Parts: sequence; C-alpha cells; structure tokens
Amino acid sequence: MIFLRDTEKGYFTVEAALVFPMALLFTAMMIFLAFYSYDRCILEQSAYEAALRGTGNHIRSAQEAYNQAYEAAARLTEEKLFAVHDFGYEVSVSAEFVKVQYRCAVNMPLMGWLCEYVSGADLTLDICSEARRHRPTRTIRNCRVVNKLIREMSKEKNEPAAKTEQEEMGGDGT
Repeated sequence: MIFLRDTEKGYFTVEAALVFPMALLFTAMMIFLAFYSYDRCILEQSAYEAALRGTGNHIRSAQEAYNQAYEAAARLTEEKLFAVHDFGYEVSVSAEFVKVQYRCAVNMPLMGWLCEYVSGADLTLDICSEARRHRPTRTIRNCRVVNKLIREMSKEKNEPAAKTEQEEMGGDGT
C-alpha cells in the first residue's frame, strides 16, 4: 500500500512537469497577443488622426500639410507602444491626399523560432492610412450646390400645401 502512494505522487510530479511549462507559455503568448492587438489599434488610430491633422482648412501648402502630419505621427505614438521594435513612419502629401504609414516589428517570445518552421509567418506591422485634403473653394461650391437643392426641395414641398389651403377656402387658386 505504501508503494502505491509513492507512485501516485510520481505521476502527479511528471504531469505537472509537462503541463506547467505549456500553461506558462500559453499565458505569456496570450499576454503578448493582447499587447499586439493594443499596438495595432493605437497605430491604426494614430495613422488616421495624423493624416487628418495634415488636411485642415488653415493649411495652405503641401509643405505645411507634411509638417503637421509628420509632427502628429511622432507625437501620437510617443510612449504608447508595448511590444514593437524597429519603429518608423513615413508621411507623403499629394494634391489629393495626405498619407501616413507606420512600420515596425512585433516582439513576441519564441516567434523567431516559430517563423523558422512556419512559412509565411510575418511579424511586422505595416499600417497605412490616408485622408483627403480639403480645398476650401471646392467645399464652398459644393455647399452652395447642396443649399440650392435644399431650397428647391423645400419649395416643392410647400407648393402642394399652399394649393390645398386655397382649395379649402373655396378658391381655385386664381
């Protein structure tokens, strides 16, 4: 009977020695996956916000748009990222768009080892976002067109109402 108790303790020790490292590795991977998700969300939001900063109505030249977006791209991600390295960003400005692109590599335990055995595993984030540049004259013209359409639609709605009021008074509208 004493012999059976000793073997049961041995089974528990062997099972714990096999299960504990796997549970610890799984927990660490889940924590780093949460860091990855957080960093990706921060980069996507920051890229779009930085692109928007370069499209304001007060910005007159492409160089001003570039400077605004570049400063915002640096400031928006400063001290917010957890699990990345080799972080860099690019800003480009064209006549139509302001484009911000972030590039970095993800730090994950054992992923370098895993990439050797799994083909197609990519540990880099390449986040790109763009925003259309505002053109005040075009915006004003578009607003005038919309206002004109609204006025025409409101006139059409009021005309049938005016005819029914005249008919109720007994007149035929003449």
